Amino acid sequence: MNSAKWWCLVLFLVFSSSSGSAQIASRPADEWIPLLESPDRVANLKVPQVVAALRLERGYSVADIGAGSGLFSRALARTIDPGLLYAVDIDPELLKHIDGTCKAERIRNIRTVPAAPEDPKIPDKVDLIFLCDTLHHIAGPDKYLTKLPAYLKPGGRVAVIDFRENWPPGHEAMKFTAEQLQSWMAAAGFKKVEDLSIPKNAFFHIYAPK
Repeated sequence: MNSAKWWCLVLFLVFSSSSGSAQIASRPADEWIPLLESPDRVANLKVPQVVAALRLERGYSVADIGAGSGLFSRALARTIDPGLLYAVDIDPELLKHIDGTCKAERIRNIRTVPAAPEDPKIPDKVDLIFLCDTLHHIAGPDKYLTKLPAYLKPGGRVAVIDFRENWPPGHEAMKFTAEQLQSWMAAAGFKKVEDLSIPKNAFFHIYAPK
């Protein structure tokens, strides 16, 4: 199977059976993790380039909402060390996996956070809130985004990465456009400060409070 077909299959398996990241995945975490960490998915997400584009500094605090297997959490944590990375998810088994991975890889600045479907429950204010392939899984994303300002430090930002086009099968009810996101963020009190072109087939927007 060529790379493009494999990537489509991974996306279909990862996303098609979930009704939103406000819902715990219907597959066990140990079935999701190999898909979330597959080499093709990792390559497509361009993790090092995304992290570099965020221009984080050591000592920053970051919340990775919808952390999943911890793919971005690990990279972000290494960048901001000794700052804290909050890996936020509603699935306790995924959080347990992140804890185990951090122990194995000796990453000491990640704290796992069990979120509520309607609230990320970040324990403290942070410099950056990061959502990658997460927002389209949240039921009522417009209302969810209104919770985020309370979790930001002064000067804090919100980064959102999600599909721009060519949404995978099973996403029909989850689709939203960059224009819709802009409207939701504006209503939540944010303005767009950056519009980046990575990863491929995705928008990568960074917002700051108005």
